[in-house]
Amino acid sequence: MSMRSPRSAAAKGIALAAALLWLAAFPAAHCQSAPDSPAHLQAASRDDGSRFIVLAVTNAPATAMIRAGGTLRAYPAGNAYGVSDAARRTLRALARKYRLQPVAVWPIALLQMQCAVFAIPDEVTREQLLASLQGDRRVALAEPLNTFALQSAAPPARDTAVADPYASVQAGNERMSISAAHHLATGRGIRIALVDTGIDSSHPDLRGRVDVQRNFVDRDAQQFQRDRHGTAIAGVLAANAGNGQGIVGVAPDAQLLALKACWQLQPDRDEARCNSFTLAQALASAVELKAQIINLSLTGPPDPLLAALAEQAMRKGIVIVGPGTATPSFPGGLAQVLSVARSEDHDVAVSTLQAPGRDVLTLAPGGQYGFSSGSSISTAEISGVAALLLSRDSRLDAARLHQLLQDASDSRDTSSGPSRSVNACHAVAQLVAGADCGALTVQVH
Repeated sequence: MSMRSPRSAAAKGIALAAALLWLAAFPAAHCQSAPDSPAHLQAASRDDGSRFIVLAVTNAPATAMIRAGGTLRAYPAGNAYGVSDAARRTLRALARKYRLQPVAVWPIALLQMQCAVFAIPDEVTREQLLASLQGDRRVALAEPLNTFALQSAAPPARDTAVADPYASVQAGNERMSISAAHHLATGRGIRIALVDTGIDSSHPDLRGRVDVQRNFVDRDAQQFQRDRHGTAIAGVLAANAGNGQGIVGVAPDAQLLALKACWQLQPDRDEARCNSFTLAQALASAVELKAQIINLSLTGPPDPLLAALAEQAMRKGIVIVGPGTATPSFPGGLAQVLSVARSEDHDVAVSTLQAPGRDVLTLAPGGQYGFSSGSSISTAEISGVAALLLSRDSRLDAARLHQLLQDASDSRDTSSGPSRSVNACHAVAQLVAGADCGALTVQVH
């Protein structure tokens, strides 16, 4: 058994006391975190996420009291969801008993929980601590602070002698009959929550498409506009049609809710990460903003908190789309999530929807364009087709959407094997009496 010096023990005691004072002072007005805590979590998760946990206690609904200078920006509609005294006392008691250091605290109205991220003591393993917490009757939920990865990659090197760099994306659109589908639906009136990195909302091909922008990672508005992955996904989903430049999205009249929950690992690469804390806030925000579709182009381990939020969203009729995997995962492992794989992938479950996902031309920050590959792209394409369907019939639920998309899927032989994909026009035509995709004039936007 190792011995700690009195000075070390005293220092940790002082730190814990300060942390408990911070918990006690946490305002009841709205969802809020410690100053700069998302950025702190970002750095910590990148280095050693194993030293953090997510802990939740029951938080009975209460109308928040607005303090001088306070706002209700997180839950603006109706009665604000506040933090009960009982929930604050319980979290303080748990932090004291288990020597936890608070990093961020926020109430989740959707689950009636008070949730917190804690750093754990050096003396215990996370597994030991979680086992103890899960056996404590005061705890509603205790789990690791999980990390999630966005599912895209840079394309292979291209032959610079290719005369038309748009050829591949034109082929992808033709494969899904996107242009023909736009004669029947364009996604008008559908709100798609893009839970991802930030996006370049000033891109010419996104003007008028972005209705809301929120950042759950940091306060860096400039980086939000420079983020690559979210910009690429936004382009696939809803790039403007008929503006005389660039590309056209699958649902060019849909409205995007840009909810940044993930951060880029390098400035010039698409790779990005998210965690349970940032994703939970973004999912709750998507419900609050009345999204009809949530696009989650990411995957990671099963996560009880995120699963509970997603299930609540789906009970409210929100459609969630995410990459499917062969192993238990979030979000693709949840029932009723529209799980997606690339058309180029083989040995995919029959229930998994597929769409092109290799070397797709889309948007890049700074008003630019670039190629992207991965199930992230295929996920966005399926979200876009779902938006086309919902714009024809807003009453469609996830099960019916899945059936329509499955019925509109076909397989074609290619040099690299069979390629399966949803045909957007055939999917929408099922909802339009007398529609004949073969008779529609294909227009290039």
